[in-house]
Amino acid sequence: MTKNNETRSYSMSDADLGKTAMGLATSIKRDLTDFATRNITAADVTSFETITDDFNNTPTDEELLGELTEATENKNKTMTDIKVAIRPIRNMAELVYKSKGKYNSFSFEDMDSMTDFETFRLATRVVRVGTKYMADLSTKGLTQAQLTALQTLAALLFTQMETVEDKQENRDIETQHRIHKGNILWDKTVELASIGKSIYADTTPAKYNDYVLITTPTPAVPPVTPPAQ
Repeated sequence: MTKNNETRSYSMSDADLGKTAMGLATSIKRDLTDFATRNITAADVTSFETITDDFNNTPTDEELLGELTEATENKNKTMTDIKVAIRPIRNMAELVYKSKGKYNSFSFEDMDSMTDFETFRLATRVVRVGTKYMADLSTKGLTQAQLTALQTLAALLFTQMETVEDKQENRDIETQHRIHKGNILWDKTVELASIGKSIYADTTPAKYNDYVLITTPTPAVPPVTPPAQ
């Protein structure tokens, strides 16, 4: 069964949610005597702060995207290195086989537009075929060291491809974790803020405002022209 991804129940950014929750906890601790009339205790505030800290300590998407970007850049560099290593071998094969017969065993065509995995397969194939025809190609300069270096690059590329996949998967998983934690924090924030507003709605406007989560900008008031003297 396919599991549906959880969606955000809050419209503010993660950073703003974390900041709002921290500010709310500070206000409640200040007003704990009044909150006690609604059965909110110091332990409840501590529990709320624990939820807030857990959310704030969750890896951000910026961090995870940075790791993914670095892994992708490393993989792309290795792909470039592989193609640089293959080009002289391709030229050797062209000269020896006149781009016919055994030359086709390498399948160099469209090398520059190959996908990651196609590039990996090309590299391993060039090593395999190059080893097979070393006697022919060595006359144009091919060495075992070149093939060994290419084989090392192919192994590196495969590892880096897996790393990119792992980083992408981890980013997707952590995104869901962050949204889930954020929704839990938001629900508790809304509940506590609602209690605060109900306590101070008719008594202390300044404190009431501390529990307003989302405010609507006040329309600008046109200036009043003083009466003529």
